[in-house]
Amino acid sequence: MKINYTVKLLLPAITASLGTIGKDIDVEIKRDKQGNPFFSGKHIKGILRERVLQFKNALNEEASSFIKKYFGEEGNYLENNDFSKIIFSNLTLKKDKGEKTGNRHGIRIDRRTRTTIPQSLFNYEFLRENNEFEGELVFKDDINKEDLKFILASLFHLNFIGGFKSRGLGKIEVLIDGKDINDLEKIINNLKKDDKKINKDKINNDLIKYSYTLTFDEPLILKARELGNYVEVKKYLQGSTIRGALIELFVKNGIELDKILKIKASDAIKDKVSLASLFKTKYQINGEDKKIDKAQTTIIEVDGVKLERYSKQDFSIVGNEVSVKINPKTKSVESGLLFNSEYLSSYEKDEDKNFKKIELMGDVELPKDLINKNQVYTIYLGKLKTKGFGKAKITFKDYIETKEDIVLRIDKFNEDIPKDEKEELNNKTLITFDLQSDMVLAFNDIYNAQEQFKILANLSDKFEFNYSRSFVNTAKLEGYNIINNIRKIDELVFSRGSVFTFEVENYKEELELLKKIEEKGLGLRKNEGFGRVKICSSRGNN
Repeated sequence: MKINYTVKLLLPAITASLGTIGKDIDVEIKRDKQGNPFFSGKHIKGILRERVLQFKNALNEEASSFIKKYFGEEGNYLENNDFSKIIFSNLTLKKDKGEKTGNRHGIRIDRRTRTTIPQSLFNYEFLRENNEFEGELVFKDDINKEDLKFILASLFHLNFIGGFKSRGLGKIEVLIDGKDINDLEKIINNLKKDDKKINKDKINNDLIKYSYTLTFDEPLILKARELGNYVEVKKYLQGSTIRGALIELFVKNGIELDKILKIKASDAIKDKVSLASLFKTKYQINGEDKKIDKAQTTIIEVDGVKLERYSKQDFSIVGNEVSVKINPKTKSVESGLLFNSEYLSSYEKDEDKNFKKIELMGDVELPKDLINKNQVYTIYLGKLKTKGFGKAKITFKDYIETKEDIVLRIDKFNEDIPKDEKEELNNKTLITFDLQSDMVLAFNDIYNAQEQFKILANLSDKFEFNYSRSFVNTAKLEGYNIINNIRKIDELVFSRGSVFTFEVENYKEELELLKKIEEKGLGLRKNEGFGRVKICSSRGNN
């Protein structure tokens, strides 16, 4: 159940309180990639949680279990969770309202001498009064009516937002569908439950393959690793993340967990996977970058210009979400509990330099008739899903195989090898194994990448590894199992985009093995999208 609300600024407000080094303004308004100001869902969740707690304590009602139920608790994420947590969106500027900003100066006063502290002059940017922001709260459909009424009453009683509230900034008015707290009963009675769209009565053991298209409504945090209190993100979306989000969607809609654990999902990609063998000239030649695939040629420069690695990422990092833990008694920051996380943009620029939502594609295997084709479903991806991050729309359609025949791909790849380099290869055929997703290894250590790959792929000694045409990246896969709420052991992977190149005399004798590798994949956790391999995938602009 979704509730849309509007926040109107009655006094100026700022959306952030972080200094910006090297700027004319010391404290800037928090903006998204498009330059629009916003209040983060994390901030809204924090101030609403505080107001709910204040009212519960004032009424001498038990607050702890209520707060845990609707604002979060530790525990088994899927099996014991009834999904009662409220999901908060970011507050974004209303599209029909023009942004109005200003800036002010301030100083710091020495409390002892009552005089200005030297070099303490600073200035900050703010949003002027009458700016309007809109956001949404998502509740479980069967939420207790009295609990919902209490939470919405607390929402109406939010009176300040943003930073510098003690300086007279941030006074607001909250409305739901243009109504205030006097119409609370009417608002509750007019709420509509979401259309389910999940055919839970038709679930069966037959898995059907679908293509999916994914678009993003919010920025997202895809954790690569944690460095102390700092979260570093990865710039691509793994199939395991898609699978986990779909499992959560189905469990929320009343499907038993055991019946959907067999579903499979691929990585979500834009166009095609950027291979580690792709290089470009360090400087432009005749006004353009020259791209070379070094699995096909061993040259080190083009027209005297050196080559460097080229990689096209699905996402770009646009900012950092900084948060602190507040001591509820002292209302001050707890020492050592500053958290910082990179986050990824949900927008990119098209050829005309206009912003558009990022769109990714992939494939999934789901029980037959479980979903409706071409129907839009909402899923949540990555970290901080209840705090304004990770909301996405996914649609499914019939899967159509468009992959070119493996023999044609191998022949085309070898045709594009320079003639003199073919002679150096003694006219052997080059076979590249291009990783379309991370490959999870069944080893505790990487001691010899090519030999370990041959073991996993069951390649015979006829396959001779070509060192100069192979480009292998390795990484550790940190993870967290949302099904049973445990931290998983770090796993070793050959990274997505890695290229293993082998020479072979007569590859057609090995066709059945090569086809099986493409069909089944390699390594562990293949049902989560890991270990997908393509033989001699298209290069250049193909």
